[in-house]
Amino acid sequence: MPLSVYSQSLDSSKIDQINEELLKGIQARKQVVILKNIVKLDSIQLSLYKDSIVPNLQDGITKSKAEIIRLDTELIKAKKRLTFYQYTTGGLSLASLILLLLL
Repeated sequence: MPLSVYSQSLDSSKIDQINEELLKGIQARKQVVILKNIVKLDSIQLSLYKDSIVPNLQDGITKSKAEIIRLDTELIKAKKRLTFYQYTTGGLSLASLILLLLL
């Protein structure tokens, strides 16, 4: 008799494990359906906003190019000013050295 009880407990534990695995499978299938719906809705939403996303990127690129050109012209002007200040400083230094030598 104890052997049959032992085998029944083994059988019931296997059935419990199988039931748990089946429940996990059922839950996984439900989650797959939900995730497929989410992916479908996301793709629909992206297709709706695609028309507004692409022009915004193009506008950003155009504005960036204009800003680069503006900054480049400012840089050229700053280089010219710096060169002018260098020559002016050099000329003033030379003039002050001549004045010191004359005195």
